[in-house]
Parts: sequence; structure tokens; C-alpha cells
Amino acid sequence: MPIIRKVIKAGPNSFAVTLPKTWLELLERETGKKITEVALEINGKITITPIIEKQSRVSSEKQM
Repeated sequence: MPIIRKVIKAGPNSFAVTLPKTWLELLERETGKKITEVALEINGKITITPIIEKQSRVSSEKQM
């Protein structure tokens, strides 16, 4: 069963769909990474996929 979210006006020329804070917190707990962006795929339906923050090169190099 799909989860229904409302489309809201987010400015003069934009609309938005909000996500519950708990959904992002759950994904962040499961992955151990912060989610700051999502990817939208539009092909007859809209699919929202979280973009999981990758470890930066700078912090990777410091660990070597």
C-alpha cells in the first residue's frame, strides 16, 4: 500500500513534498551516514532515492 504525502506550495513557482524526520533518521541510523540530498527519477511516476553521503577524500587520506 503506498504512503500518501501532500504536495504543498513552496514559493511562487515551486511545490514540495515533505518527508517525516523519522524516515531520514531511520535511514541515517541504518547506514551510519548523513542524508542531505535525494535523487528524483521521473518516468511516469516519481521515485525518490536518498543520496547517502560518502566519506570525503580529505578524511580518507588522513586515515592512511
